[in-house]
Amino acid sequence: MHFYIILILSYILGSIPFGKIIGYLRGVNIQKEGSGNIGFANSLRVMGWKPALIVLLGDITKGYIPVFYAFDKFSLTQILVIGLVAVAGHIFSPWLKFRGGKGVATMIGVSLALNPLIALIAMAIWGIIFLLDKTASVSSLVIALLMPVLSLFLDPKLFYFYLLLLLIILLTHRTNILNLIKGKEEKIL
Repeated sequence: MHFYIILILSYILGSIPFGKIIGYLRGVNIQKEGSGNIGFANSLRVMGWKPALIVLLGDITKGYIPVFYAFDKFSLTQILVIGLVAVAGHIFSPWLKFRGGKGVATMIGVSLALNPLIALIAMAIWGIIFLLDKTASVSSLVIALLMPVLSLFLDPKLFYFYLLLLLIILLTHRTNILNLIKGKEEKIL
C-alpha cells in the first residue's frame, strides 16, 4: 500500500508545472510565448536566467525527492518505477490538460538520486554543449544518449532504465529532431 501512495505522490510532485507557475508570477503565459514549452529552455528564452534557473531547480527537485525518499524503503525496480512516474508527471501534467515539459530536468533529478556521478557528468556535458551550441534540444538529446553508456561503466544495473528514459526523451523531442534535420531548430541565446 505504501508503495502505491508514494507512486501517486511521485506523479503529483512530478506534475507541478514550475515553468507555468514562475511565468504566472511574472505575468507571462509561458505556454503562449517562445516555443510554448514549460521547461528551462523556453523559460530562459522568455523570462531570462534567474526565473529559468528557478524552473530548472524545481524540475530537477521534483524528480529527486520521490526517488531519494524511496531509496531505503523499496526494491530497485519499485524505485525506478517511482522515478519514471515522476518524469511522466512532468510530461503529462494534469494541471496543463496532460501536456507538459519534455522531461529532461526531471530525468536529471531522478538520476541525481539514483547515481549522482552519472547525473553530474550528464549535467556538465549538457552545460558545455549548451554554451557552445546554444541549442537546448541538442544538449538534451546528447545527454539522453550518453546516460545509458555511462551507466554501463558506472552502474550497469541502471542500463535498461536509462535506455527507457532515452526512448522517452526521443519521443518528447520528436519535433526538435525534425527541426534539427531541417536546420530550423532555434537557438536559445
